[in-house]
Amino acid sequence: MQISFHTHIVSGREKGIKMNSNTHIQEYLENYLKLSSPEYAILLNGKWGSGKTYFIDTFIGEYKEPNIKFIKISLFGLKNTNSIDEEIFQNLHPLLGSKYAKITGNILKSALKLGVNLDWNQDDKKDGTVNVDLKEFNPLDFFSDKKKSKQEIIFIFDDLERTEINLKEVLGYINYLVEQSNFKVIILANEEKINNDDYKEFKEKIIGKTFEVKHSFEHILTSFIDTKTDSSKQILKTNTQIIKNAYEKAGYNNLRHISQILFDFEYFTKNIDEEYLKHKEFVSILINNFFAISIELKSANLSRKELFKRPTIVWNFIDNKENKETEIEKVYKKYNINNNPLFDGKIWVKILLDNSIEKEELNELISNLSFFLEEYNELSWVKIWNYRELSDKDFTENLNDVVNKFKNCEYDIPEHFIHVIALLIFFSKNKLCTLTVEDIKKQVETCITNKYSNHQNWKNKLFKNSMRFNSTGLGYTGEDDQDFGDIFSKIIEENKNIYELEENNKQKQLLKKFLESIKKLDKEFLISFLLKDFESTPILSYLNPNDFTTLLTTIENKNISKLTDILHERYADNKSLDGKLYYCHLTDELIFWKDVKANLDTYIQITDENKISIFLLKQFNGYLVEKIIEKMEQCQS
Repeated sequence: MQISFHTHIVSGREKGIKMNSNTHIQEYLENYLKLSSPEYAILLNGKWGSGKTYFIDTFIGEYKEPNIKFIKISLFGLKNTNSIDEEIFQNLHPLLGSKYAKITGNILKSALKLGVNLDWNQDDKKDGTVNVDLKEFNPLDFFSDKKKSKQEIIFIFDDLERTEINLKEVLGYINYLVEQSNFKVIILANEEKINNDDYKEFKEKIIGKTFEVKHSFEHILTSFIDTKTDSSKQILKTNTQIIKNAYEKAGYNNLRHISQILFDFEYFTKNIDEEYLKHKEFVSILINNFFAISIELKSANLSRKELFKRPTIVWNFIDNKENKETEIEKVYKKYNINNNPLFDGKIWVKILLDNSIEKEELNELISNLSFFLEEYNELSWVKIWNYRELSDKDFTENLNDVVNKFKNCEYDIPEHFIHVIALLIFFSKNKLCTLTVEDIKKQVETCITNKYSNHQNWKNKLFKNSMRFNSTGLGYTGEDDQDFGDIFSKIIEENKNIYELEENNKQKQLLKKFLESIKKLDKEFLISFLLKDFESTPILSYLNPNDFTTLLTTIENKNISKLTDILHERYADNKSLDGKLYYCHLTDELIFWKDVKANLDTYIQITDENKISIFLLKQFNGYLVEKIIEKMEQCQS
């Protein structure tokens, strides 16, 4: 089975796109195509995603000569030269018509000399197989009338460095097209990835001219955006500079990925209510964050694991004990995301990697952002944050309102609560507030104990231990104040304790549900749990091995078989993350599996071996559990 390649015939058509910095290449190609028999090929060089394919597609689209027919073939994934023949033929196939159409002798003759498996009627059943005779192959035979016989075929081979065909073979194939068959050939490749003596000899002999494709990002971005629907097109056009800034900061010049991200963003915004997309500041920040994080994910500078700022399972992420800047922190700093990340890392994973966020959930999250909180700018604490703009009367009224709400623990949003604390300490020390610092400290403890310790905002969110950045877009007043720093640290510690307790409770419920899903054979949950949500997280290290073993000895036989299949995939050798096999991230589960093996060994020894259930448990223990243990021990060695 061939993997991900794209081939097509493209006829000249008008696009009206100027080639800008590559005009000299366009002019040279136009002259090259006018030559009667150049006997050399053209090479367009550049890194993957640098714009080579975009350039040649645009060139083809603008080329107006009706007697030129371009056949563009991606070599990516092709495994032999016969597959190139087949791609050529498949792209000429529409000209041949169906099995039942009248076929001229010349067409049939040429088709047979291609040496491919022929499927004349596209019913996926091969109607004939013949041998290759490229020497006799003449594409002109495919046109039986005078008008068509004047057409000339130009071959374009893309992704030379990414083919699975032996390089010497594919170079020989192209050489034959150019020297023996006098075809004009354009090659697209990344020469940095081709370190081969055969290629050097081929280039000296066959490549008449090499061009380094350069691109104007703004020009290409505009053309990409123009293909979008009207609803997203205007949003993207308005924020072109933000996308450009993210692209330049990334230093990752891959236009294909930018095109993919634009498509993803267009799809994503279809799930956002129109009223939110009218808010210019929100949309600008959303685009910055969406493109920045997407680029870093696609360039492999950021992983799913790093992106989990707010984890489902607390043990993996809570403390940065070495006080080193993590990858996610570097990314957020690089693109100024810290000022307003909009969503936590877990939500970004659902948006960008899993595409699993529901429209209702997404819009609820957006509605709770500071941009859309009802009369946000009219909140009394926001007004006194802007105290320089208030009259004496307005300041006093709003300060009194803040104090009353603070005493009644009405600030349920943690960032607002912290802002209020900072403001009250600031005004207290400047003799503008009757509350003392001690009063403020006591009230903070009262609110945490009596209300916030059981509030969802504290139980479900791990606060960021940074006084410089928060989701309100407003800096904390007097962030360098020692008293504020002490209270802030206390809040972070209390939140951590509340959060951990809640996560531990969730963890217990989750593991309980996992055991229940084995018993009920809930395949959807098992696959999601073991192969998606916790595929690189050692979740089973927190499961009681006795409970697991007892369950295995009581469930139906078919459940054991299905569980074996899923676990086999969890510890497979064909998946890696951050340069390590996935199961090497799960070595904390080693003790669990050793205990399971010991338990099963004991159970099997004391139980009647003539049962099929015992046979299945032996297989589970011998072919699966032992292999898991062996693999994990290799990871640790």
